[in-house]
Amino acid sequence: MNNVLKFKALVGIAKADGEFDPEEKKFILRLADLDGVSPNELKEILNTKGKAKEFVKDLSYDDKINILIDVVQLMKVDGKVLLTEVKFCEKLAKILGFEEKSIGFLSGTIESNPDITPNLGSITYRMRKYLIQSE
Repeated sequence: MNNVLKFKALVGIAKADGEFDPEEKKFILRLADLDGVSPNELKEILNTKGKAKEFVKDLSYDDKINILIDVVQLMKVDGKVLLTEVKFCEKLAKILGFEEKSIGFLSGTIESNPDITPNLGSITYRMRKYLIQSE
C-alpha cells in the first residue's frame, strides 16, 4: 500500500471543509498507527511533493479500494458530510480510476464508526462496475 497517497488523501478530505476536526485528526492518527506510520513519518509523507497520479500508478485494485474506504469513513466520522468533502472524495475516486458515483455507493455501504469493519469482499466485487474503462 502506498502510504504517501493514502495519508495525503486522508488529510485532504479532513481539511476540505476548512477545519481539521479533532475526530478526523484522531482517526488519521489512529490509521497511521495501525499502518505502522510514526508521527514523524506521517509529517514527512504530508510534506512530500508530487501529483496524485504519480502515486497511484503502482497501486493494486485492492489498495485503491482500501484508500477509498478510508476516505469515505473519514468523511463520515465527524457526523457532518459536506459537499466539499464529497467532491474531494469523488475527485480522488477519479484519480484512482473509478467513476465519481462510486463514492455514493461507498458512503451508503460504509459505517462512520472506524471500529466497524466493512465487508471487503462484497465491496471489492461491487466496485468493479464503477471502474473507468481506459480508452
